[in-house]
Amino acid sequence: MKKLIFLYFLLIFLVSKSNAYEDLVQYEKGYYYVVLNKGSFKIVNSKLIEEIHNHGWDVIHTINVDKTSKIKAPYKTHLLCKSKYLEKGIKVFKPIGVIIPCKMAIYVEGNKIKILVEDVMELAKIYASDNPDFNKFLLKVKEEMIDILNKTASRFQKSKYTPYE
Repeated sequence: MKKLIFLYFLLIFLVSKSNAYEDLVQYEKGYYYVVLNKGSFKIVNSKLIEEIHNHGWDVIHTINVDKTSKIKAPYKTHLLCKSKYLEKGIKVFKPIGVIIPCKMAIYVEGNKIKILVEDVMELAKIYASDNPDFNKFLLKVKEEMIDILNKTASRFQKSKYTPYE
């Protein structure tokens, strides 16, 4: 019985630790985002790209929104793809090409840096709401995108999360 109780509390502890930075990510109108109060754009962007690569994703192209639209504040949109996921995704939803690559934007807003990623579950509603396998597949993509945001943000600011003692 003591082992069972110990395992139960260990499981609760591990689950709470895995979500330690979840409060850094916010949601609005079909996208997830984090707002950073510290760090230069160049450094935050390089750490973001590092986290993208750490998760096995490739940045296949970067759009320099700031240069294209001639704004002074830095603004980039990274187009992401993970070949392993693409291989799997095409098996459950052949027209996946209309929704790839995943997009992640980073820009300066006032004296803060904002990083956004689209909510791919919204795309599931549009393109394949009746396909549970595709929804399950996109849920995994969404979770990884949120984890990239969390881990990038956690490098620059502390979570408000406080574990129960």
